[in-house]
Amino acid sequence: MKKKIYLFTILIFIISAFTSVKNREKEEILNSLTIENLSDDIYYFPAKKYADLDITYQPLKQFDLIFVGHKIDKNSNEANFSLIIPGIYTHVLAYIGKNANGSAYALEMNIDENRTFCINDDGVDIDATLRIVSLGDDFANSMFLMKRYDFMWAKRLKPKLRQQLLSHKAQLISTIKKDLINRYPFKLPITFNLKEPLNKTLTLREDTHQNGSDCVSYFVSLFKKVAKIDFDDIYIDAYGLLSYYLNNPTGREAILLAKFNPITHKDIYVRDLIENYGYTFLDNNSKQSAGVATPNLLFHSSTLRDIESVSHDTYRRDR
Repeated sequence: MKKKIYLFTILIFIISAFTSVKNREKEEILNSLTIENLSDDIYYFPAKKYADLDITYQPLKQFDLIFVGHKIDKNSNEANFSLIIPGIYTHVLAYIGKNANGSAYALEMNIDENRTFCINDDGVDIDATLRIVSLGDDFANSMFLMKRYDFMWAKRLKPKLRQQLLSHKAQLISTIKKDLINRYPFKLPITFNLKEPLNKTLTLREDTHQNGSDCVSYFVSLFKKVAKIDFDDIYIDAYGLLSYYLNNPTGREAILLAKFNPITHKDIYVRDLIENYGYTFLDNNSKQSAGVATPNLLFHSSTLRDIESVSHDTYRRDR
């Protein structure tokens, strides 16, 4: 009996060690990627504009923006948590190229899987960072990250603006590489620090490429800082946020999960923080941005254009 237990223990150890090695190898591959060596090859991205549509394929070019979202699902904390962000698209990434084996990669600012937070004088710090993520291969032959989303669609800067961005490509790559090395931090677009429980005013944070950002403001501030590109109509102000949580049927269902809730330390509707606890939003005094940028407003910005999608069969016939 002892011999069987001993053999079983060894087997578990070997499996655990192998899994650990594979996970470490995957992490090392992503961490060791030299972004400047990724090729600007077309990536056929599996896209569906809304959750109930079939997948088609968009031919992406470097620095195209990918927008994703979840269906509303009362059994999914992740899907319901995304209701805090107005609009159906709640996250954005950027395609940055392929490696020598044809695998595609994206850049994103996102919170970690086992996310935690702490409150300090500057605000709420959440475990998150800028990172490179694997998109998989053309036509979803191998698809990793995007499996967690219900719909995704990419957009591209208008031609003149794209040329303007690419004319600063070296500086753009250099800045991204520096941010990756320095583990550029996540920052909530709304300030909440130790003073807020007293004045109950949540100020919308200025959109700059300093001291961290959220998924949208990273790319907005990066493109502005490096290539002087301004996006049209991407900000929601304090009044718009209040209206969303109080009057919009979807916004009224937005839940702040307990682990992100330093106020009541339990799951709570955002509207309850406003209606029952007296919290409100306040615009910042910046002339650079009126409110906070959201993925959905960026998706609909006139600064971007659609990318025509193709079927896999069409691609094969055209080859």
